[in-house]
Amino acid sequence: MSITSFAFLGFVLVTLIAFRLFPVKKQWGVLLAASVVFYLSFSIVGIFVMIGTALLTYFAAIWVQKYKDSLSEWIKENKKTADKETRKSVKASYQKKQKLIVAGTVVISIGILFMCKYYKVLATDFNDLFNTQLWTAENILLPLGISYYSLQLIGYLVDVNRDIIPAERNPLKVILYGGFFLSIMQGPFNRYNELMPQICAEERKKLTYTDFKFAVLKIVGGYIKKLCIADQVGIIANEVFTNYTKYEGLGIVFGVVCFAIQLYTDFSGYMDIIIGIGQLFGINMPENFRQPFFSRSISEFWQKWHITLGLWLKDYVFYPLLKSKAFKNLGKRLSGKVSKEAARRIPTYLGMLILWTLIGTWHGAGINYIFSVGLLQFLYIFLGELCDPLFARIKKLLHINDKKLYWHIFQSLRTTALMMFAWVFFNAKSFIDGLNMLSRMVVFPRLKSLSDVLSSDVINGNKFRVLIFVIISGLMVFAIDLLHENGKSVRTIISQRKYPIRLAFYLVLAFTIIIFGAYGSQYVASDFIYIVF
Repeated sequence: MSITSFAFLGFVLVTLIAFRLFPVKKQWGVLLAASVVFYLSFSIVGIFVMIGTALLTYFAAIWVQKYKDSLSEWIKENKKTADKETRKSVKASYQKKQKLIVAGTVVISIGILFMCKYYKVLATDFNDLFNTQLWTAENILLPLGISYYSLQLIGYLVDVNRDIIPAERNPLKVILYGGFFLSIMQGPFNRYNELMPQICAEERKKLTYTDFKFAVLKIVGGYIKKLCIADQVGIIANEVFTNYTKYEGLGIVFGVVCFAIQLYTDFSGYMDIIIGIGQLFGINMPENFRQPFFSRSISEFWQKWHITLGLWLKDYVFYPLLKSKAFKNLGKRLSGKVSKEAARRIPTYLGMLILWTLIGTWHGAGINYIFSVGLLQFLYIFLGELCDPLFARIKKLLHINDKKLYWHIFQSLRTTALMMFAWVFFNAKSFIDGLNMLSRMVVFPRLKSLSDVLSSDVINGNKFRVLIFVIISGLMVFAIDLLHENGKSVRTIISQRKYPIRLAFYLVLAFTIIIFGAYGSQYVASDFIYIVF
């Protein structure tokens, strides 16, 4: 059931009506049923993997909670009689058991994820390199959203172990958390203590006209991003990346720029649709983007792009790594051998290297993923921090004012250029293809190379009009993000205008989708890019 299909809109409408008709305390059951139906529309077998992982996490959390409750009860009963050493020993014993449960569950969950998503690629590559005959798992299932629900459920279990939340006693609610139909495909990564209290609320605010209007505008804006920009501009990007040997110089640069627009509008468009639908149900999910192309550095870019993934990895991977005994001992061993600053930074950079390798691996098993959104991002950040003193001296020498607009523009363009360089490898079929594209890109940028792309068979229409469409699409996205960057909302601005202006704006939105949307009997809507991750 594609998010861009009329079937999905009908499904949401039926679910919303049922949701609002049911008593508030039972509305979560409607969402559970809807999530099961949604998942079954993609895979009948896959849902058993998702439910199995959720139940595994549920029982592990209950087990951990049992040990925590037992420890609390023991401390309460023996507070006056047990000495400090005994209390410490008993506490350590209970915590060790809890850690073993958490570790075992994480290993199993990641093992399932590895087998479903990565094993086939790695086994095939291993066979090709070493002429072996490992089982390549040709018919192994890739359950919908496994990269998302696996991490979410791990986060839930860790939060129970950390005393952030108590273990959920109803297994159906844990299944709903893992398979919630609004976030199962591409996120955002929801935290249990933020999402489930909204879903299982005992009281719910009525859906007002203003709430409804704002939610619908969010949804329509998302569909415009996806159908009118991402899928249209993506035709050019797909042509260049698929047949890059036909093009060179500016032609390939233009294809990369089109992919940047496609990737952003595709992913953020999906998030707008999902967040808007969530608001119709009275559920507020976290934003996953915050004007990333206005970022002054790569670090800032990743604080604004796929925000919930970055926060999840920091909370459940990066910070625990830095606090682990191994990393603390590394810092101690370095102390005295290198400067205090180096002793502090080296473990941090090692943790960052592991973090970025995991981010790249999360996107896919191919070298192009591990390099483009993994190791290369680490190098960007590492070299940027390493060269900070040099950059500071250069800025002082050239009398550059950090607070001036021209410098912000330069930094944003630099960050965007670095990310586009990474996206060449990210979207290429292989790492070698990415290198070949770059080699063809540095050919003298003749205007004809751009004309060749615009004249390709897959692009129907006047070359000039296609070019203008891409430029206008990019400027529209830039203008909207510029408003958001300055704390303004298009929805708020329009809602404050008089009725004729609002009506005209709504008509423009409707006709934009009708005229420019990529759909119809001869068109198969492209999948959202991040659905494969």
